[in-house]
Amino acid sequence: MILMVAFALVGALLGLFWRPRFVGVVVAVVLAGVVQGIAAWSLQILSEQVNREHLLGQLHAIFGETAIDFAGPVLAAAVGAVFAALLGGLTDARRPPVVVTADGLRRKAGKDGRFARMEGMVQDRAIHAKAESRIDSILGL
Repeated sequence: MILMVAFALVGALLGLFWRPRFVGVVVAVVLAGVVQGIAAWSLQILSEQVNREHLLGQLHAIFGETAIDFAGPVLAAAVGAVFAALLGGLTDARRPPVVVTADGLRRKAGKDGRFARMEGMVQDRAIHAKAESRIDSILGL
């Protein structure tokens, strides 16, 4: 159980901070598989040694005895990495926020790059026309 939690945390860290995120998931699964494979290989070698019963019992309690016991921590690392990558992708601060405003929906820029006035937005008065002509003469438009 402790090994599963440890691999899930390592997988979550790799899935969250490794760029690109899907590579972090793959690295977490490969790392967990390598550790579990080395542990299984070491337990097979150790089972042929003399005076091994107590040490084998302790190592089997940590790593497990069957293939299903060895696959559990690898799956925990995969699940932790996938969830961390997905949630990290949703909360990534480097992306610009998507904001839709009412002005963005109603106003459209013309060919000159300026926003057009929509019907009813601004009351047309002579002072507005004078101000626009003054700005256009300053900018040379």
